[in-house]
Amino acid sequence: MASAWNFKDEFWFNVTFVCRSHVAHHVHLCGDFNGWNRDSHEMLRCAEGFSVTLPLSEGFYEYKFVVDGLWTRDEHNPHTSHEHGNSVMFVHMDPKVYGHRPQASPYREYQRPHSDGSQFRVLCPHVSPEVASFGILQRQVYVYLPPSYQPAQSRRYPVVYAHDGQNLFSTPGDKGGPPAGGWYLDAKLDGWWLRGELPEFILVAIPNSDFVCIGNRYREYCTAEYLDTSRDAFIRYIINDVKAVVDDQFRTLPEAANTFALGASAGGLLSYVLAMNHSDTFSCSMCMSASFWYVDRSNRSAFDLAKVHASKWKKRAHCRLYIDSGDGEGDNMYDVKMMDAVLLESGWRPNEDFVYFLDECRSRVEHQVTSCKSVNNGMNFHTPIFKDWALFSSLFHSSTRCDKQILCITKILVHVRYRARSLH
Repeated sequence: MASAWNFKDEFWFNVTFVCRSHVAHHVHLCGDFNGWNRDSHEMLRCAEGFSVTLPLSEGFYEYKFVVDGLWTRDEHNPHTSHEHGNSVMFVHMDPKVYGHRPQASPYREYQRPHSDGSQFRVLCPHVSPEVASFGILQRQVYVYLPPSYQPAQSRRYPVVYAHDGQNLFSTPGDKGGPPAGGWYLDAKLDGWWLRGELPEFILVAIPNSDFVCIGNRYREYCTAEYLDTSRDAFIRYIINDVKAVVDDQFRTLPEAANTFALGASAGGLLSYVLAMNHSDTFSCSMCMSASFWYVDRSNRSAFDLAKVHASKWKKRAHCRLYIDSGDGEGDNMYDVKMMDAVLLESGWRPNEDFVYFLDECRSRVEHQVTSCKSVNNGMNFHTPIFKDWALFSSLFHSSTRCDKQILCITKILVHVRYRARSLH
C-alpha cells in the first residue's frame, strides 16, 4: 500500500556555495550538476564574497568557480577529486563513509561484444541550461536500431524510450555492465525480429545517473508532484533534449501514437507518469513492477493521479498501459494489484486500454535461479532476477485514426518478470 510522506522521501536539499573572494568582479559556479556550463549560475555578492544556492539531491558533486574568466577550485573545501582536481561537495552524506564512486571517464560506456556494432549507436544529448540548473546530468544515451534500418532508407520507425538504459543490453559485468550482464534485450530483440515475431522499432536506452551521484535515480524518476509534471526537470530532459535529438538524427515516427515508454520499478513509475501526464508525446507505457508505493511531497500517490485523470477524461482512457508484478514482491505486488482495481473503477477497459499481469512465479524461483548459472555468471541470488522474458501481444495493435493507418507495436516489447522480491 502507498505509504505516508516521510522526510527521507524528499530528495532535494538547498545547498549554498560560497566563493570567498572580495576582489573579483564576476563569479560563476559550474559543475557536473549543470553540465559544466560556465554561464549557468552567476554568483551574487554577499558578506563572505559571492554565493549561490541550488537544490541538489543526496550525493556528491564536483564543481569549480569561474572567477573573472579563470577556473579555480574552492580553496576552502578540503575535498577534491583525484583525477581532475575539482572541488567536491557532499550533500547529506558523510564523505568518510561513502567516499567517491569509482568513475574512470566522464561517461560510463557499454559495449556489445556479440555484435559488430552496426545496430548500436551512442548519443550524448546536450542538457538545456534550464534543465541542467536542476542537477540533471549529461550522459550517454544508447540507440539500438532494427536490422532493416540501414537497407530501408525511406522507412520510418516507432520508438521505445527505456529507463535504466545501462541495464538493457548484454554487456558482461567485466566489460563495464551490471554484475549479472544486464537484461539481454538486444539479443532477445534480434531473435524476435529475425523470426518475424515482433514489428521493428528503434529502442532508445536512457541510463540513470545514479552511478555518478547517489540518489540521482530517485530524484530523476520520482516526480515531486504527480498532478503537475510540466516543470519536472527529468521529464523535460527526456522530451526536449533526448527525444528531440533522436527525432532529428534518426528516421522516427515522432507522433505520440508511435512513441512509447518502458521501465521497471521506479522506471515503471516514471513510464506511468509519462503516459498519464504527457499522452501528447507518449501514447502508451509498459510499467513493470512499478513503484506505485511512492508518495510525492504533497502526499499524493499514483492512485490519486489515476483518479484525477478519470474525472478529467470522463472515465475514458487517454493512453494505454501495461502493468505487472511478480507474486514474490511483497507489498509492491498489492500496490500493482490496487492500480488494476483503480483503473477498472476509473473506466479503463481491461485488455483494450490496459493489461494487468501477475506472474505467479514464487514457487519456481529457486529452481530457475539455480539453473541459470551458466547464463548469468556472478548472479547475486539475494537480489531480484531479471530472467524468463516473454512476448506481450494483447494490448498494442494497429489502428486507424483520421483515415491514416498508424503503425503501432503489435506484440510490444518484453515482459521482465521479477523473482524473489521487489527491487525496492
